Amino acid sequence: MNAQNNVEELFTNEDYAKVIEILTAKESNEPLTLRDYFLLTKSYGRNKQYANGLIYSNEMIGKSLEGKDTTNLVKAFNLKAENLIDSGGYKSGVIFCEQSSRVFREQDSIEFQKLCFKWGMMYYHTGEFQNAYDTYNKITLPKYRDLSLFTNNYALTLMGLEKWDEALFYFKKSIAKYKSKGNTEKLNVNYSNVSIVYMNQGKWAESKVYLDSAASVLYNDSSLRAQKGIYTNYFKLYQIQGKYDKASHYLELISEVNEDIYRKKINEEIDALETSNRREDHLREKVRASDRQILWGTIVSLLALIGFISTIFYFKYKNVKSAHEKSVTEQQLLRSQMTPHFIFNSLSVIQGMVLNKEDKKAVKYLSKFSKLLRLILESSREKLVAVKEELLALQSYVELQNLSRLQPFEYKVEIDDSVNEEDILIPPMLIQPFIENAIEHGFKERIDDPKIKIHLTAQNNVLVCTIKDNGIGLNATKNITKSHKNSLATKITSERLKMLSKDFKIESNLILEDREKYNEKGTQVTLMIPYKI
Repeated sequence: MNAQNNVEELFTNEDYAKVIEILTAKESNEPLTLRDYFLLTKSYGRNKQYANGLIYSNEMIGKSLEGKDTTNLVKAFNLKAENLIDSGGYKSGVIFCEQSSRVFREQDSIEFQKLCFKWGMMYYHTGEFQNAYDTYNKITLPKYRDLSLFTNNYALTLMGLEKWDEALFYFKKSIAKYKSKGNTEKLNVNYSNVSIVYMNQGKWAESKVYLDSAASVLYNDSSLRAQKGIYTNYFKLYQIQGKYDKASHYLELISEVNEDIYRKKINEEIDALETSNRREDHLREKVRASDRQILWGTIVSLLALIGFISTIFYFKYKNVKSAHEKSVTEQQLLRSQMTPHFIFNSLSVIQGMVLNKEDKKAVKYLSKFSKLLRLILESSREKLVAVKEELLALQSYVELQNLSRLQPFEYKVEIDDSVNEEDILIPPMLIQPFIENAIEHGFKERIDDPKIKIHLTAQNNVLVCTIKDNGIGLNATKNITKSHKNSLATKITSERLKMLSKDFKIESNLILEDREKYNEKGTQVTLMIPYKI
């Protein structure tokens, strides 16, 4: 009992590292209580070790279900939601909150309203602003609605709905609270957000005043994302006003911060994997040693491969930047957001399979994942690859996506006789972004019998690639997501095609259409790609 009191005292005093040390040592000798799981999960989250926080929140959920302890179960749901949003798992977080919210009873009202804080912000980050607005309005307790966390996040949601005046009201309310508490980090974020509101209202002078205020309270320990947010807003402000020299300066700063974020995320994931390895050592006696050695050997090899790919990407970016400064910087920005997100999500899926003892499924997933990474690595070394290799990488990407989806989709490739797959050479990774858009946005809502079809034909030294899906359609996707990443991916692909046209002296084109114009459902993308033999 004294030891438990000591842990509680350490947690109250915010000595989270010590709490983790004591409770992980305890776990080696005796089972943890549900209170231990709560303190351990919370401490990992406060120490920004979100992957470990997810591991223990899942274990707390399992223990609560075993003991039919609904009170601790809803607390565990909140802990998992907290770690999901902090680790950037917004899409899986939305699904988790939608499913777990059905478990809450009337007497769990306070815990449910706590969940709505995380749930609403997950909707916000996935661009579902109306759902975020409706979720935040489920928070009815006056003491909760008066919290800075509520006023700040509610203002962000209002901004997403373009209710600018209401958003200003709540942002300024948050600023007053943070000023009174001397919370500098939160203060600069809110100044930056107010500048965005004024920017959207066309009030450039007011926007600049608040943006300068945000920059003035930045300090050395400010979060990288706070710095990136302010630099991004300066870039947008100067770009809109046509001050391209200043805009270019901030674009370079954004690129530098993105690299720091990327490296930091890699280090966090490595730390989490090392912690998982230590826990596996304790459990190794209970499983067959040979199976575990093979599985962890594969994971270590995969981690080394990821590190090698990351190094290749970094140096490739440095070399290309000097030749194509602006266009390549924007392309690297998009890649530095997409690649880590894809890798970490895949690692989380693998980790979940390992912990659930789904060894065969984990090995199958690892095999396909390592195959895809190897193909990406090989293609990244070349400016041009054979159509056959590009289609093989696409096939691996699609298979990997289908393994982790609740509703798999049908994928079909039709190749005209005019296309020699082994002799025709095209730039790599031109088609993949549009397959990803079809999966993430075309099939955002549940679709009966989802399908993606690719048709390839060659004419006049141009490879014509038509990508069709039967999703919600281009018009609906634009209205729902308002995704900057989609438009940036399309813009970058267009720029790459223009460069190909100049190099090959052959016309290229990119056409995006809603299949509604052909009395069909979904989106159609037509890529006209110059090629070499």
